[in-house]
Amino acid sequence: MLLLALSVAVFFAKLAFAKKQPDDLTTGLTTPAHILVGFPKHISVANRVQGFPFSIDKEVTGIPSWMTLSYPNLLYAVDESSNALTLFEINFVSDEITAKSSKEGSAGVVHLQFNTDNTRLVGCAYGNGTIDIWNTTNGGLGLIKTVPSPGQPGPDKERQASPHPHQANLDPTGRFFVINDLGTDSMVVLDSNYDAFQIVNIIHISPQGCGPRHGVFYPQGAFRATHYILVCEISNKVLVYTVSYRENYLDFTEIQSTSTFGPGLPPANSSSAAAGAIVLAADNRHLYVSNRQTGNSTDSVSHFQINHLNSTFLSLQFVGSASTYGISPRMMSFSHGDRYLLIANQAGGFGLVALERRLDGTLEAENPVSVLGAPDFTPQFVQQIT
Repeated sequence: MLLLALSVAVFFAKLAFAKKQPDDLTTGLTTPAHILVGFPKHISVANRVQGFPFSIDKEVTGIPSWMTLSYPNLLYAVDESSNALTLFEINFVSDEITAKSSKEGSAGVVHLQFNTDNTRLVGCAYGNGTIDIWNTTNGGLGLIKTVPSPGQPGPDKERQASPHPHQANLDPTGRFFVINDLGTDSMVVLDSNYDAFQIVNIIHISPQGCGPRHGVFYPQGAFRATHYILVCEISNKVLVYTVSYRENYLDFTEIQSTSTFGPGLPPANSSSAAAGAIVLAADNRHLYVSNRQTGNSTDSVSHFQINHLNSTFLSLQFVGSASTYGISPRMMSFSHGDRYLLIANQAGGFGLVALERRLDGTLEAENPVSVLGAPDFTPQFVQQIT
């Protein structure tokens, strides 16, 4: 029934956004692909960008709001509504997903991050205020330890009543994990050396009330990071930090703070607006941030150009914004080759949207190249995995 409803939605979406699109052999709309999608009680796989047709639709318990693949076919998925972490196996030939094992950890995990060789998995439990470290050697699943996220709650009594670790980012050296804690206005640095996963530094964000959600190390492809770019959910700011490598920890110094909306483009409802996802293009020149719950008819993606003169100076310049054609874009990711920006709108409108990136990094916003929507289709995760 779900697949039928989505198929009907695709038909009308094509009528609404009919547009002749170029294609190529590697990153085109109709190129065979596997695009992983998570929404309440479902893990699905679409086999191309155009129309997002599902070749796999696995019914599961709970809310698989974040997943990560250990290549070639082992999938680790959270259930944000419980304390379960489940390991699935995907068969791309028979189009099947099979549960292999499920273990209990912290409640309310919303993000997963592997170490370099996929033998350790770090889970951020927004609901429980803790960080889980899992042993995933040889496709296993065993809880090693749980680390409480330290710090005092921020000033927002509703959204910062307790620690809320939201994302773990592995630095390019593969040694340090940076945990963005929305509840305590801090970034917690974990050292994975000798399998210790000890807290070695805590960076307090000023002014308080930022609500750090997601971030990215800059640049991609380097042995060491020079900068860290952080999105604040509560203050709707993007913060830029320089990164310094000390003997046994990372240190951060803020050098820029700018609105996620750009000049002259405030949200219709500033009290509900909540910045969400952040993605950095592989060329290290373009950054994209999602603006959720803005009070506008649809939410938006802001595009920033990155100006980088040397290892210290980096600044973000607002370029423009584009509609997400839906409400509450919780996650964004690139298709292979960074040709399309894939968007998961969690709360209405078109659930899945693909916007084409022009050669200059701007988004083709007038005509999305692919959309998918249906009643009760509320995707929270989208990522091309092959």
